[in-house]
Amino acid sequence: MENWQLEVVELHAFFEAYFRGELAAGDVDRFERVLAAGFTIVAPGGGVSSREQTLTAVRANHGAAPELRIRVEDAELLIPGDGSSTGDGGLLVGRYVEVHDSPAGTTRRISTVVMSPAAEAPNGLVWRTVHETWLG
Repeated sequence: MENWQLEVVELHAFFEAYFRGELAAGDVDRFERVLAAGFTIVAPGGGVSSREQTLTAVRANHGAAPELRIRVEDAELLIPGDGSSTGDGGLLVGRYVEVHDSPAGTTRRISTVVMSPAAEAPNGLVWRTVHETWLG
């Protein structure tokens, strides 16, 4: 598994544990460390949230979904981000499907992520932006 894929899987494992209440309330250090300063996310419904708005929303949902299961499928590297020929400064672009299973049913979204290198981050990458779209 490539570092970017490992980062996607590990971050979603964090979300699952946090939303299930298996981590201490407010224990979002791992999440904070991997969000770049200018991070944004486009949610499946079209709303755009900043880094701070995203952190606030995650903190507010501690233990809100005790039976939630999250898995990542079909991870695909779209742009490798080596910076050698595109002038991208190391930015990489990946796409994956995020699946949420809960007693209310299953939802699926396809996500495109832009990451950049950061030596201090758990898998050597930080999240710059994510764009999510509902799948039928």
